[in-house]
Amino acid sequence: MWDPAGRDQWLAATTQELRMGRYSLAGELLADRQAHEDVRDYRYLILAQIAASNGVDTAWLAEVPDSTEALLLRLRTNVIRALQAHRAQHPKAEGLVELAKAQCMEAAERFPEDPLPWIALLQLAPAAPDNIPGPPELAIAGPWRTMGQLWRRDPWNREAHHRLLTAVGPKSGGSVSAVSGVAHWIVSQAPTGSALLVLQLVAFIEAFRHQLEQNNLNKILLTYRNWSTAYAEQETERCYTQWFAANGGTGALLPDLHHLAHALWAGSQWQPASQVFDAIGPYALTTPWSLHGNPEQVLLMARERCMSGV
Repeated sequence: MWDPAGRDQWLAATTQELRMGRYSLAGELLADRQAHEDVRDYRYLILAQIAASNGVDTAWLAEVPDSTEALLLRLRTNVIRALQAHRAQHPKAEGLVELAKAQCMEAAERFPEDPLPWIALLQLAPAAPDNIPGPPELAIAGPWRTMGQLWRRDPWNREAHHRLLTAVGPKSGGSVSAVSGVAHWIVSQAPTGSALLVLQLVAFIEAFRHQLEQNNLNKILLTYRNWSTAYAEQETERCYTQWFAANGGTGALLPDLHHLAHALWAGSQWQPASQVFDAIGPYALTTPWSLHGNPEQVLLMARERCMSGV
């Protein structure tokens, strides 16, 4: 099942409704403050990706202009539209980026305790960089002013730190080494049970993706072997034991589970990988499997190999 909602059945039902231009379920889902902040952020992101293509965010806000949820969904949707225009080098891209940036700041002022406007601003960073030198122990330029605002509101926010990696990476004019350095810095401080322990695995993926884009066969083969190095095994085991096993997979978001399953498979750690595939269930994602070829074929092959080793 190619559904980013995974086991979040409420989100899955809402995405179906939103695709049809209806938003009553979205209002209920996004108003659910019982959900962990990471789950809330992820729900907004998935719904915004749908709204960016069908404009349902505009219709919702026009009908219910006082809705906080409609306003924040429009914000996240406009950030996606601005990034799409930026990547396509559309003539209106600069105006869309400035509009999205202004909306982020307006929302931050209106909802001063909410990390979501700052996450949206971080997402916009590839098109609207605001880099300054990093902390003394991390000489890497990045959107540290925005991160400071986030840390005051939600120090271990999952999506914010993923956005930080993107902001210092090659797609934003940075480097793979910057991604690795920032990921290592964050993971070294993250508490047991934090989904941020996945970030080092994301850095491995970014290094592999970069070599694929460079089309350097020797470096691609070398990067494949990187998942079997002592360092990669250590970081993958740390993520498995201190995050996945510590929580039993409870509350884990689907992209994080796929990154861990992929790292365990690539490092030939079949037995722990089988536990992660159990938690994933039938819910498939393209990333990171598409980096190795047809994502469906690669994912099914990896899953069968790991499950057969149990």
